[in-house]
Amino acid sequence: MNKQAKLLIQLIIVMQILILSIQPLSAYAIKTPNVVMTKQYKNLENLKYPSLVSAPNNIAQNKVNKILFRHIQDSYNRYEKLMKDMVKIKKEPMCKESPATCQYEYITNYQVKYNSNNKLSILLSDYQFTGGAHGNTVITTYNFDLKSGNQLTLDDYFSSEVEYEKVTNYALAYMKKRPEIFYSHPSEFTNFKVTNQTNFYLADKGIELIFQQYEVGPYSSGNPTILIPTSVFKKNNL
Repeated sequence: MNKQAKLLIQLIIVMQILILSIQPLSAYAIKTPNVVMTKQYKNLENLKYPSLVSAPNNIAQNKVNKILFRHIQDSYNRYEKLMKDMVKIKKEPMCKESPATCQYEYITNYQVKYNSNNKLSILLSDYQFTGGAHGNTVITTYNFDLKSGNQLTLDDYFSSEVEYEKVTNYALAYMKKRPEIFYSHPSEFTNFKVTNQTNFYLADKGIELIFQQYEVGPYSSGNPTILIPTSVFKKNNL
């Protein structure tokens, strides 16, 4: 490499340093999300639950983790009862004829559905198999404001009965257009109503309602969801 080329490289390096030095720090700031890690309750591989390890403050973090820990404790109690039931039933003659139907199973797992703007949505699923054609899954959603650690409900987004009615009507119209997923007979939805007890999680474009197996559709549909766009309801704290 000749002397002229070396000088050119040195000049380029100096210019890059100068450019970096005059840029505001915010241009290079990395937005770190609130971190959720997976834990196993009592080292049981089938009992996994989330634990928040990075939040705006320790008070909020502890409040969130206390709620999530309480869930896995309840899951463990159900798991223990199921295992005791399995020990008893395995003594029955039918279990000798068909051992697989008496091999009970309990699995707890989770998904982080939303983690942005200091809001966190987590879906916990509890699956159990107690013989029969298939197992069953119960889902529970937890939505948190990570500045306070408080749980969010649909009341934080739908501020009146009128808005709940609008969301209910939107969901009904959505389901009626998709008979391949949801029940197709109108009588199945006579008592359908979105309330502050309806499972939901936050999404970039609104709120996702999520339902239990058989609640709004057949078993094959699993846990169907309906996105309620922010345009449907007035109050928007996303």
